[in-house]
Amino acid sequence: MNIVNELVFGKGYKVLPISNIKTFNKLRSLFLKKMGFNNIKILRKKIAKMSNGDVNKLMVSLLSFNEASEMMIDSCKDIVRDLSGNEILVQRRLNTIFNLPGKEQRRQWPHYELMSGISPFTFVLWAPFHDLDDEGGVYYYSQKNSLNIIKYEQKKGIVNSPIILDMMHNQKPTRLKYGEVIVFNPFILHGNIGFESKLARIACSIRFQSKTKPLFQKNTDFFKFYKLN
Repeated sequence: MNIVNELVFGKGYKVLPISNIKTFNKLRSLFLKKMGFNNIKILRKKIAKMSNGDVNKLMVSLLSFNEASEMMIDSCKDIVRDLSGNEILVQRRLNTIFNLPGKEQRRQWPHYELMSGISPFTFVLWAPFHDLDDEGGVYYYSQKNSLNIIKYEQKKGIVNSPIILDMMHNQKPTRLKYGEVIVFNPFILHGNIGFESKLARIACSIRFQSKTKPLFQKNTDFFKFYKLN
């Protein structure tokens, strides 16, 4: 099954290799430089001991990393081209995700991208900046299961029902190696769980769609035009 069929008619998400790993390596190196480090493991160890407030300050410092979104797209241009063509709308700023270990740290309840006003024609790339070889990570529900839950909530007239919140327990996150990416559609329920480690988890994500597809709540303040080479 090709990637379009898998993401539209199949499971709704897929783990794939990052085809342009040289560009992704450069993206990670520039990210580390902006953080004032040259080693991802040392940075993960440092962040694991930070307060949530200090982590938020780090995230704010990345707002000037304007070239990151294009670099992420160029790292996965074969995937992007297959799904959305050469002329796309891409999220202006790459999301950099810091997850701290410990039971008291925040967990993200299951959600799907449409909750944020993303159009149904948008896809998401999510990639870690290091191997995910422990219980820390992001879990995904198949498109069939996700849609069944969405329909249930719609029928009941509720949002984030107990059936959603109960998903936060006993999940097994997808294990990825550095150089792999998960691509998924905006109907896929996903979230993360707490984990115990001496190292924080650092990943990035970006949203994109074909220029020819309509937008919903998100507009050109969120997306920008980009043409693949």
